[in-house]
Amino acid sequence: MLPPNLLSSPNYTVGNTVGLDNFQYVFEVDTRWGNFTVKGSDLMRVRAREMAATAKLEEIDSAGTLVNAAGRTALKPLATAKDLVTAPGKTIGDTFKGVGNLFGSVDASMAATDPHKEGVLASVTGGATARRKLAYDFGVDPNTSFPPLHDELTRLATANAIGETTTNAGLAFVTGGAGIAISVGGTSRTLRLALRDKTAGQLEKEGRQLLAAMGIPSAIADAFYGNPNLSPTDKAIIVAELMSMGATSGREIFIAGAANAQSIEMGFFYRRQAELIAGFDQKVSPVSAFVRMGGAPMLQTGKGTVSVLPVDYLYWSPPLEGLVSGAGSGEMWITGRASERAKAGLAALGWTLQPKAGAKLGE
Repeated sequence: MLPPNLLSSPNYTVGNTVGLDNFQYVFEVDTRWGNFTVKGSDLMRVRAREMAATAKLEEIDSAGTLVNAAGRTALKPLATAKDLVTAPGKTIGDTFKGVGNLFGSVDASMAATDPHKEGVLASVTGGATARRKLAYDFGVDPNTSFPPLHDELTRLATANAIGETTTNAGLAFVTGGAGIAISVGGTSRTLRLALRDKTAGQLEKEGRQLLAAMGIPSAIADAFYGNPNLSPTDKAIIVAELMSMGATSGREIFIAGAANAQSIEMGFFYRRQAELIAGFDQKVSPVSAFVRMGGAPMLQTGKGTVSVLPVDYLYWSPPLEGLVSGAGSGEMWITGRASERAKAGLAALGWTLQPKAGAKLGE
């Protein structure tokens, strides 16, 4: 169910008994921070990296922080009068750029509806910025749902906002751009930089503009950004992946489905599914439209009707039968594997199965 390198580390051990829920493996993980349940092998890969990063972050002693004076505090961009006098040609442009971004952060934060948004003060203080940069340096999600990592990012970001950490520990942990990833499949460098440099409010403001350009009704966008089970990272990745699909119609069907995610795990599922669908569009066959057929959104492509699912183990069941029974024939691409009964049931309804498809879709 997992490759040997994910079964254990100095930070955790995965239990030998594995459950199955909604076609996803359910792992019981004993960690140095306590016991956690992790649903899905994709999320387990993310958690393994997060645990490694958490352990490294714990090695940084916040008491060893250099606390200099107010010049290193969060409002430093506003405290530039001396610089303006001594080096006006060099700093005026940077000052107005910085102030413009500050007021842009305030405006976006006030207008944002994302439950995870930073408050107005947090959006312009050094702690929020330091947290995002620290997460970027360590190749992890600044909006992580893993409590130990969340706590360590908060601890060190707070120290960084007051002073300046003495160790650039991120460079000791991540070597090269390939190590910087916020998801299993990875995202573009532009998006990773956006997650480092922009507040949740700013991401929402820009994301709403992109959704509008895709023809997504505002009511669906409101539900999407208002769902607490989708992190700002989930939302940013979903929007970016769908935007990369050009003129594909019906994308509101996918956004409406994601807006209804009932758990953090389902929010992550939609994020992974968006990545895989965009990979299918770019590497296998262009997607002309999202359509609602059978029990869930599917894709109309040059290969016919296609369903792309980031699932671990597909077994024949009423939910699976309901998914395909009203959709005619098609192809189902899954990241895991399927039981023989599932293969036979799908074949009887005119469906072919592509297991372990992650590598083909750019995992």
